[in-house]
Amino acid sequence: MTDSIMKDSSEPVLVIQDLDIVYSALGKEIPAVRGVSFEIGAGEAFALVGESGSGKSTIAYAIMRYLASNGKIAKGRIAFRGSNIFRLTATELLSLRGAKMSLVPQEPLTSLNPSHRVGNQIAEVFHIHLDLSVEESYKRAIKMLRQVNMPDPEGMARKYPHEISGGQQQRVLIAMAFSTHPDLLIMDEPTTGLDVTTEARILDLIVEMKEIYNTAILYITHDLGVVKRVCERVAIIYAGEVVELGDVNTVFSYPAHNYTKGLLDCIPKISSSAVQERLQAIEGFLPDLNDLPPGCIFSTRCDLMEEGCREGNFPLIDIGSGHLTKCVLHKKVMKLIGTVSQEKDISEVSSEQAFNKESSDFLLEVDKLKKVFRVGRKNLLAVDQVSLECRKGEILGIVGESGCGKTTLARSIVGLIPSDGGNIHFNEKEIPIKGKRRSKELSQKIQMIFQNPDSTLNPQKTVEQILGRPLALLKKSSKKERQEEILKLLKSVKLGERYIHRYPHELSGGEKQRVGIARAFASNPELIICDEPISSLDVSVQAGIINLLIDLQKEHKISYLFIGHDLNVIRHISNRVVVMYMGKISEVGTSSELFQPPYHPYTEALLSAIPVLESDVSVRKVRLEGAVPSPIDPGPGCRFHTRCPRKVGEICVTTPPPEIEVSPGHFIYCHIPLKELISVKPILSIKESK
Repeated sequence: MTDSIMKDSSEPVLVIQDLDIVYSALGKEIPAVRGVSFEIGAGEAFALVGESGSGKSTIAYAIMRYLASNGKIAKGRIAFRGSNIFRLTATELLSLRGAKMSLVPQEPLTSLNPSHRVGNQIAEVFHIHLDLSVEESYKRAIKMLRQVNMPDPEGMARKYPHEISGGQQQRVLIAMAFSTHPDLLIMDEPTTGLDVTTEARILDLIVEMKEIYNTAILYITHDLGVVKRVCERVAIIYAGEVVELGDVNTVFSYPAHNYTKGLLDCIPKISSSAVQERLQAIEGFLPDLNDLPPGCIFSTRCDLMEEGCREGNFPLIDIGSGHLTKCVLHKKVMKLIGTVSQEKDISEVSSEQAFNKESSDFLLEVDKLKKVFRVGRKNLLAVDQVSLECRKGEILGIVGESGCGKTTLARSIVGLIPSDGGNIHFNEKEIPIKGKRRSKELSQKIQMIFQNPDSTLNPQKTVEQILGRPLALLKKSSKKERQEEILKLLKSVKLGERYIHRYPHELSGGEKQRVGIARAFASNPELIICDEPISSLDVSVQAGIINLLIDLQKEHKISYLFIGHDLNVIRHISNRVVVMYMGKISEVGTSSELFQPPYHPYTEALLSAIPVLESDVSVRKVRLEGAVPSPIDPGPGCRFHTRCPRKVGEICVTTPPPEIEVSPGHFIYCHIPLKELISVKPILSIKESK
């Protein structure tokens, strides 16, 4: 490695100046990134935030010199420790990657070798970059696994990637990335697919490792709550251009670009108890990079746009203390902050939330439902004696970590998989637990919206054919009637006639999900099960989908079972919430009841893991330690006892927890006495304004 790379640590670790990146496609040059400039110092976490397709990952791969063969740097400079990385030789670049610069990608399984054990893969980093012996490298690998809080590091080192959870896979990548004490760590949406509790632990780990090794971090994400938790500065990027840059607290508290304000408004406010209130979604889509609008790049979607916004060039201007913006209307944007409405206290109950939870007008009743999967010669109990009710016109939220049984419960109710015990009543009539035995009329009344529309929309069918199929199967209507109904469905999900002949690959992620929603509504159902329908979408698209689901639910007066792992989103959309852990219910109550003591210790941890944006909301930190017990043999006691920070004693291990009725309809399943649960300090509290 050249001496120029080993420069004084007082200078910025990474400097990007006036960067332009283009891709060649179909004889054209697509300007993917234009005029991007920022720098990151040692021990600083810098966030790059924007919607999918805005150029975030392109910048990351340009820094690592991993650009695709049709991509090139058209202009500008990327300097690492003062040296232009595009002037380094192949040998210098090889010694730089992994040793001084590391990348943690979004999908760990695409970066971990499935045929090598975890410990050997980490040891290889030490062996190659630090020239350590095989034995010493393996010892260091175990040490790194221990440092990233991996349970049983020695045992974990012997496992293959497919034998560990997603959160553990991500910890392995972080251990590999920090093994050589890199000067720069690039993290490309490393927690997007993780549960909120796992994400919270990973983010704590990133902050801890950054402080230990004084590492500069470029954190790429579309999740603003994660940025608030981890980063000191942030750049907001839109369609390849940085439109705002500054200190995280300043940018999030006083956004000076309407796109930044729009992203912040898309997220349900934790300080508001309003349920099913419309979010301020950003209408429209990213512009075509082959046909960029004149003037401000955001003008086509900006609700404040004036005539002058479509003319001239808009450079980043400093409006004070390093807070930069490209918006000429920044004073107007900043005046709008806090003028929308006075937020209510977390403990207040809105009129929407005051749903009649004592009503006996049940649409769905699930009684002691059980589902067992055969794993080798053993039984895996995925859903264990679950009982719940959903009233007519109610949105019932189901929340919990991955693997808790949410989706299995949903598929059992809809009839996609047969249950192994229990009863399901729909409209006061018992229905078959096997979907094949259900009538067409019943199938018509219970529909499902899936998490990933890519895996549920037929890529060889047009939107018209996708929506026409349930109409033809479940409704005996003519071709002309089906055509009219398809157009009505598209209009109801804000798509319109121009989408009718498009195929799924011609739609964005949000558009595909809208088609999935339209398909679910095609049969005029009474109950729709929404299985994490927004978890993989950008926050701007999420807000539009949430608004759409709420509007359609009110219009058609139907019921939802809304499944997710983000309690803030679940709280915003649901009248009541069921908390699940390892196949069992831990707590059930209204949204406001779950956000105030008493709560189950597991609910407490889920609340603490919510990424909070508001500066006036304080969060009491609770992190789950210990290993998740095997679902094959969880033991007779409380399933949560191995991770519970408030474990009572041996009774938690040997005896099932009792049902505690806190108030009518609010139940907690725990050995901790109610008096003690009530006395706990709230997880979320609003600071007194001066």
